[in-house]
Amino acid sequence: MGNRARIKIISYFFVVCFFLITVRLFYLQVIQHKFYEKKSLEQRTRIIKLSAQRGDIRDRNGFLLAVTVDTYSVFTNKDQSFSWLARKLDLAKAEQMREKDPLHIGIIKEKKRIYPKHNFAAQLIGFVGLDNEGLSGVELSYDEFLRGREGQVVTEGDPQGRELYGAFRELEKGTDGMNITLTVDESIQYIAEREIEKQVKQYHAQSGLCIIMDAKTGEILALASKPDFDPNNYKNAGRSLWHPRFLDPYEPGSTFKLITVASGLEEKVITPDSRLKALNSITVGGKTIENSHPIHWKGSDAAISFVLEQSINTGVAQIGLKLGPQKFYERIKAFDFGKRTSFGLYGESKGIVRHWQDWYKPDAAMIAFGQSIAVTPMQLLAAVSAFANHGRMVKPYVVKKIESVDGQYVKVFSSDSRPQAVSDKVAEQMMQLMKNVVLHGSGRRAQMADFKVGGKTGTAQKAVVGGRGYLKGHYIASFIGIAPLDNPRLVGLVIVDDPKGCIWGETVCGPIFKSTIEYALRYLNAKPDGDIMTNVPALRDPETH
Repeated sequence: MGNRARIKIISYFFVVCFFLITVRLFYLQVIQHKFYEKKSLEQRTRIIKLSAQRGDIRDRNGFLLAVTVDTYSVFTNKDQSFSWLARKLDLAKAEQMREKDPLHIGIIKEKKRIYPKHNFAAQLIGFVGLDNEGLSGVELSYDEFLRGREGQVVTEGDPQGRELYGAFRELEKGTDGMNITLTVDESIQYIAEREIEKQVKQYHAQSGLCIIMDAKTGEILALASKPDFDPNNYKNAGRSLWHPRFLDPYEPGSTFKLITVASGLEEKVITPDSRLKALNSITVGGKTIENSHPIHWKGSDAAISFVLEQSINTGVAQIGLKLGPQKFYERIKAFDFGKRTSFGLYGESKGIVRHWQDWYKPDAAMIAFGQSIAVTPMQLLAAVSAFANHGRMVKPYVVKKIESVDGQYVKVFSSDSRPQAVSDKVAEQMMQLMKNVVLHGSGRRAQMADFKVGGKTGTAQKAVVGGRGYLKGHYIASFIGIAPLDNPRLVGLVIVDDPKGCIWGETVCGPIFKSTIEYALRYLNAKPDGDIMTNVPALRDPETH
């Protein structure tokens, strides 16, 4: 091969190489330009998502219960690997950390949730996690409104991945979350928390609840639950304390006798003048039902009012049997038991109301005094509210208003129309029967100096979790009532779980109802009832429940 041929081959080779290089460069710089530009940026930049300004939570009068403040987080971008060193510190502590390695450690401003009243209404308000997401209570249930839209910043480093001091650029501005106003009143809530905590401690109980609702509107004015936790330091509390226990079902015991009597009156299987057999025990379907305490009978039969006043199991069991499974079940469903109240928090139970065709033979008698059925506190409050409203229930609710910071979005809540649980006549009869319980029966410790009160006590055996039967020696004490009777303003429910030393709703829960409702009525400037009649209870043990 001659020199000319060699030169020609070499020339072709260089032309092909040049062509290939040109194609490759075109591919890299034109076709793959955006890909490599992005890769280059990723090697020297880092996008950090920043929490938005979370909306405030306030009580009905505007007092702050949850607020967001500026805070500072510390991070490292060493060896092109981003990681947080500490989150949400005060500025002095953050700067102190950065001084240890200013070339590799950076500081960025974030938001932190603060609960200025600490444990106050903790199970209702809930808390948020490190990344601004609601994890419990109102914070969880209304997270989509409170959270807002997070912003983004980009931080830039040198080729070795070291952070360039102050090299932050805002990519996307966050949007502030919306503010939420609760129906809860700070003053009434404080008294309810104080009183229920005192009683839980005195009786070494597992827990306690005190709920106060506006009888006409359904607004929850107080929702106290003890023991609780500080949402500022929620990790220091057990998970069981995070969960709002007022979402859960329980066997209501003798407070459910109000529903049984109202059902009997509505179905006309009894009248206020009916007489029931005076029985110390009754056997139904092989199950023997006894009274929880000795009854001082006045004859061979007893009036309906006496049965409620003395909380006689065998008496209401007879009403349940007169109703029969189908009618009784339909009346229970008319009070919306077995259906969520949707009062405002996620996780609310439906309760446990089995269809009448699934009832065992003793169930009509057992359910009559609040066993073999499970209800939630809100369901019971809503049901009893019917007696204060001519037979029509109100819907409980805990959020009054959601409003954007600029005021352009406002959502106002109110009580939805609820079913006519009983007739106006039966509601009036029930108010009188509840009044007699407080004047002459087991509810005497709920009497007030200036307001007429109607109510019902309860002491229920605790059911075995996940199984049939009851725990020996463990009870739930309760009291539910309405005041004032002439012009009902409030419905209140007190529950104390597993009290020690005394198990009766009259002694354990009646005084809490009295102190909290009496304070709330005076605070709300409620008009006192005329012609107050009181009957100071004689202290005795055991007492009726």
